[in-house]
Amino acid sequence: MTSFVSYQLASISPHRVPRIHPAPSAWSKHRGEMGIGYELVRECPLSLRFYTHNNLYRLSAETSDYELPSIDADAKNAAEHVEVRPATAAVLRREAASRQSRLEKQLSFFGSLYGIDGLIARNLLAIPKFREDYGELFGSGDTATFIIPATWQSIYGGVAQLAAILGAVITGWMADKIGWRYTNLLFCCISVVGVAVQYISTQSGSLPILTAGKAINGLSIGAWLVIGPLYASEVAPLQLRGWLTAMTNIIQFSGTLLFTGIIYQLGPRNEKNAYVIPFACQWAIPCLVILTIWPWPESPVWLVRMGRIEEANKALLRLHGRNSGIDREGILAVIEVSIAEEHEAHDTTKEPSYLDAFSPDDRKRTLTCMFIYGCQYFSGLIFVLGYQSYYYQLAGFDAKFSFLLSMLNNCSMFVANILSWPLLTIVGRRPLIVWGQFVCALTLLIVGATSIPEDKQSTIATISFMFVWGFCYQITLGTVAWTVVAEIPSFRLRSRTQGLSNLVLCLVQWLIGFVFPHMFNPDAGNLSGKVGFIFGGTTLKGFVGCWFLLPETKDRPVAELDYLYKAGVKPRHFSKTKIN
Repeated sequence: MTSFVSYQLASISPHRVPRIHPAPSAWSKHRGEMGIGYELVRECPLSLRFYTHNNLYRLSAETSDYELPSIDADAKNAAEHVEVRPATAAVLRREAASRQSRLEKQLSFFGSLYGIDGLIARNLLAIPKFREDYGELFGSGDTATFIIPATWQSIYGGVAQLAAILGAVITGWMADKIGWRYTNLLFCCISVVGVAVQYISTQSGSLPILTAGKAINGLSIGAWLVIGPLYASEVAPLQLRGWLTAMTNIIQFSGTLLFTGIIYQLGPRNEKNAYVIPFACQWAIPCLVILTIWPWPESPVWLVRMGRIEEANKALLRLHGRNSGIDREGILAVIEVSIAEEHEAHDTTKEPSYLDAFSPDDRKRTLTCMFIYGCQYFSGLIFVLGYQSYYYQLAGFDAKFSFLLSMLNNCSMFVANILSWPLLTIVGRRPLIVWGQFVCALTLLIVGATSIPEDKQSTIATISFMFVWGFCYQITLGTVAWTVVAEIPSFRLRSRTQGLSNLVLCLVQWLIGFVFPHMFNPDAGNLSGKVGFIFGGTTLKGFVGCWFLLPETKDRPVAELDYLYKAGVKPRHFSKTKIN
């Protein structure tokens, strides 16, 4: 039997977004001071009508048995009605065509630069000419070779990560003030300056100047880690949210793969261009963004939060186009309802602070996001992805073959990135991250064990399991972490939570980037592949932590996640919990 519940507006201030309350009549509708209200009507399928700013928006439902017990359920159901329709495949094709064309441009540009910058310092260590011009002679006689001292590796890698921390923290505050578009543009300009300073260092082989350039560019890297997944999550429909946020990682890795190909061709050359051209390649990304950013729409969520409703509607039009068949007005209504609930639950006279992310309602969500990002680098990423070419050379392979092995491993990881997309929908987020870390931990322990004997067969076994680790990591934690960290936070604290999560990511990168050369380098700890024991242990701890902290966010709108966290449901039970 069909049940009907109608909602009306409470008495509201024209300066506040209203909260919606149940109305006594099952067939009433009400227009408040801001002209917002909705009603349920008897149709098949049942329709939920939003009256927003005196316009009627129809959101189709797939069921005739409907109940709206609370604003949380309303936001959840409204989101589903906008995004889940009978012609699901056709809708997704239209939405993918209209949205991905824009999102791919954005994420590909600044994501690629992160992929290049994040590895350029480590890969340059494998270029003999770079070590000769920037480094010092180590050893004597026939075994003498040029190296970059472990101390300098720690300094220029660590300074860049500290700058990225600052960039990530500033971004959340700045985006709330001026929006994602202009924040992105500002950090692109900063990146151009940072790359220029790095390029200047090639004239004298100066490590201090190179360090200064990486610090300046690090500000932009930290900012883009916040901007990319959050922008994608705010404009993506529920069914495409996982895919588009996962694109952050694959586009970053595209930059890595591109850079590896450049190094493969140039690295073995005994000339300055072997490392000068890779430095210059970093200019391409921010310059392309600066030239093409003007057609990109601002986030509709940010515009609604600022009260700029008409601009939000125009942004949705630019995202979808006029003839896409997408219910833009319905999407806008859902955003308004979600933000209305957050405004009612919190003091809107103050802008959210970073401390708010640790309030009782949001603490667990924030700590979970921070933990997930920390797991990425504690899982051995710096060794397999950052130092692999250098390791192959230390193991006895020549420069050309070392770069070839790196490129093959990176290609394998790129394929794993793509395969993770359908798995996000089929398997879900939680199983991929939790069990992916378990497999990666076992693989790293095997890498450590095969590194103990110093013979050719053991070296080949070590390299083989490095390939296995790379594939497992990228199909699980490496890709899916970007999705869940963008999905878990509330709308209100999304930029703050993302900023804090990236702060942890950069802190862990800095810590490991500072310590790792002293463990790995032949002039220091000389552990080589035996670092697998260390990272295997830290990855196992990540597996245990994620088992208890990580929820399943697949097909869960923000309103449902809000409800589950507030109800005290254990994160590992989210997927089993049904909400009316």
